[in-house]
Amino acid sequence: MHFSTIFAATALVGAAFAEDHTVAVSTKSGDLIFKPDSIKAAEGDTVTFKFWPKNHSIAQAAFASPCQPMANGFWSGFVPTTDTAAVANTTFTYEVKNASAPIWFYCTQGNHCNMGMVGVINPPTSGEKTLAAFKNASEAATGNVSPTSTAGTGGNLTVNGTTTSGSASSSASAPASSTGAASHLTGSVAFAGLTGLFTYFLL
Repeated sequence: MHFSTIFAATALVGAAFAEDHTVAVSTKSGDLIFKPDSIKAAEGDTVTFKFWPKNHSIAQAAFASPCQPMANGFWSGFVPTTDTAAVANTTFTYEVKNASAPIWFYCTQGNHCNMGMVGVINPPTSGEKTLAAFKNASEAATGNVSPTSTAGTGGNLTVNGTTTSGSASSSASAPASSTGAASHLTGSVAFAGLTGLFTYFLL
């Protein structure tokens, strides 16, 4: 019983302190970039993509095949929006399962990938597989292919506040900055987890 208590408390504390990293998909002025295009995230962290006009997407790729969807990779679907004053009310969130494995991604719209609209989560710290090399390869690619899987696959697609979890990924943690209620809940979960740990050692 003590073991299950401390295990549950530790899991709750870990989830409470997971970080959400925000990535802008394009910009107000329509630049074909991800900002930032390189993200360092720990296991359990989430990466939330927020979309600017006009119509962009995110798909996972293998380093050796830029602008081509990776089998069982994530896919946001297309997110059209015309409001240049604010990001779209649709977001795509991916949870990092393995921080030691680089996650390469690209925009599948038109020739955006071929224009260098690519990025990476947890790039290698050494070797030839760099973001610059991936961009160069994407610009040399002859096509830009969209996945045929359902939009939201491999992550959480949120539209107007309603979230749909993709089949290849579990529900992601709520961004700490999303609402005051979410922040309060995170703090409460952390407190509950720590209380469980202290209770265990006192018994």
